[in-house]
Amino acid sequence: MNQRNKWILIVIIIGSFACGITVVAYYSVLISRDLNSLEARRPMLLYETDHRELLKVFRELSRRIDAGLLEPGSYRIHGVPDPESKKFPQLILDLDPLHVNLEKDGRAEMIMSSVVMYGVVVYPDDFEGSLDGLYQYAKVWGFELIDGLWYYDEDFRKHPEHMKEVEELLKKRKAGDSSSVP
Repeated sequence: MNQRNKWILIVIIIGSFACGITVVAYYSVLISRDLNSLEARRPMLLYETDHRELLKVFRELSRRIDAGLLEPGSYRIHGVPDPESKKFPQLILDLDPLHVNLEKDGRAEMIMSSVVMYGVVVYPDDFEGSLDGLYQYAKVWGFELIDGLWYYDEDFRKHPEHMKEVEELLKKRKAGDSSSVP
């Protein structure tokens, strides 16, 4: 290999390295910004959302499935939404979850973040099936917000003490002591 070819190879390697660093930095900023946005919605879901209304809108989606107006499945909401998800109730759209999973048996899940998994799981009134997959998380890493609506948070697995703190804040909220809720 002559001198000229060595220099060309060095320039190509340095250029490729610089491009790689630029791409990694760009996506790191995007991911970080999106992660902050996703995490900021946790208090909104827990403390600012009417949980009875949330349960009601999910049960309405289940009725649409039963009537054949909506297919069971996973619907992307955050980012580039699935076309069908644009018809979802406004409360769900306002919470801007990543995905909403709807099952034929009436179970539903709203996934708020895929980095630290948290969200809510909805069970129908008469649910007696198995709690497989993500639906068991609510009972393992979460707690019941109201009858049929469970909050789950993967962070509770690593920091179970946070579950008790959140439960206490929610109890105070329900009791009308809004001064202690962030």
